[in-house]
Amino acid sequence: MWAMTSAKVLVIDDEHMIRWSIEQTLRAAGHQVVSAESAASGKALAREFQPDIVFLDLRLPDQDGLAVLKEMRCTHGRKLRVIVMTAFGEGGTAAEAMKLGAYAYLQKPFDFDQIEGTVRRALGEAVGAQPDADSDPRKPPVPT
Repeated sequence: MWAMTSAKVLVIDDEHMIRWSIEQTLRAAGHQVVSAESAASGKALAREFQPDIVFLDLRLPDQDGLAVLKEMRCTHGRKLRVIVMTAFGEGGTAAEAMKLGAYAYLQKPFDFDQIEGTVRRALGEAVGAQPDADSDPRKPPVPT
C-alpha cells in the first residue's frame, strides 16, 4: 500500500452523474474535490483551486478536451496530473492525449476502484511517495 496524502482534484465533465460519482468516490477517500460541466468553468476553477489532479472529459460542449489539455499544460506545467476520460474509443485519441502530456487515459464506463488507483499512482509519482515499509510487496516478510 502506498503512503497516501490528500489531493486537490478537479473533475471536468458535462455529464452530471459522472461528475457526481467521481466526486463521491474521491471525497470518501479523503480528497478535496470540485467539479465543472464545461471547459470554460473548468479552466477558471483550475486557476482558482490549483488542483493536483484533473479528470478531464475529452468531449465537452464548449471546447475539445485535447485543446483544454494543451492549455492546462501551458498554464500549470507538468506537475499537474491530467487524467483524460472518454466514452468514445477513438483509436488515435489516447495516443494523442498521452503525447500532449496526459497522465492517464480512462475509457468510460470505468470501475471506480480504477479512479482511486489512478489517483494513488499520480500522487505517488507527483510527491515521490514510497511504499509503506511494512506493506511493500517487494520486501520479504520478517520471520517471527
